[in-house]
Amino acid sequence: MFLMPLPLPLVSVIIPVRNCRDYIHEAIDSVLGQDYTNLEIIVIDDGSDDYQYSELQKADRRIAVHRLSGMGVSHARNIAMTLAKGSYFVFLDADDIWFPGKLIAQVNYCERHPQVGCVFGDFAKWERDAAGQFPRSSLLATDCRALTENEPARSGWIYTRLLMGQLVGMNTAMIRREVFEQLGGFDETMRIGEDYLFWLKVSRVFEMHALAGTIALYRIHESSAMGRLDKPNHLAIMLKTAVSRWGLSNPDGSHLDQDEFNTRLAATEFAHGYKHFWHGSATVARRSLFNSLRSGFLPGRSLLYLVLLPFRRLLPLLRNRSP
Repeated sequence: MFLMPLPLPLVSVIIPVRNCRDYIHEAIDSVLGQDYTNLEIIVIDDGSDDYQYSELQKADRRIAVHRLSGMGVSHARNIAMTLAKGSYFVFLDADDIWFPGKLIAQVNYCERHPQVGCVFGDFAKWERDAAGQFPRSSLLATDCRALTENEPARSGWIYTRLLMGQLVGMNTAMIRREVFEQLGGFDETMRIGEDYLFWLKVSRVFEMHALAGTIALYRIHESSAMGRLDKPNHLAIMLKTAVSRWGLSNPDGSHLDQDEFNTRLAATEFAHGYKHFWHGSATVARRSLFNSLRSGFLPGRSLLYLVLLPFRRLLPLLRNRSP
């Protein structure tokens, strides 16, 4: 049994929502089902027109719903952090869920490691089955209360590790209030990647630790962030911006080799070009794949897709033809 000393620190749960009636009750149930009870739930309704989200307050006295006029998810989260009273802030998107025991495991970890500004964990993708339905979350969830150890490779001063790949799922993260008070919130001018930039900013000032386990489900559907396809390579732009501001060294003096970072940028160009090759703009695909080829990243594949680009619409038909 996992006991915590009294008084329990207050945890502020931040849930931005816009037109997510079908999923938000399950998200909130995953919060109310936690065995950590000293919490407040701040729901920011960012201009929804599909449901009266103020009704959520009837489910539990700890829920407070605030209405905004559609200013974006970063503004919603920033407003919620301004309203929050807790010692710790946690984030949950309205279409995702937490595993049981997530909060108590994270609070326990933070209380034992006062130098850590953020503790996060793994998430599992939650995809539709063959019938087009999402499996019951109870079939996928595991109890997290026993998670006490971190993953050393993903814990500590991880700025350069973050540059090499997104490690922090928003729905898994817990931060101390001091992080927000010292660094502020999310960049409201960014439409995509604002969470990634936020974690990079945090990693410049605070240690960040990853619990060694999966603690949340990330729902994959038509409007989820993973399904978006934009013409600009937002990831490459954001990485270049971060390095121009903070360089390639961690606060503890360890550093990332320039060639490694260049390979990382080239990999984002290839991935961006590949997605547009199949599902987006031929112009964007050509530019990104050429950048990948010029950088020497997967030159054979980059060149192949460039050669096939004029015929890309025919490729699915050829692939589906019988021999």
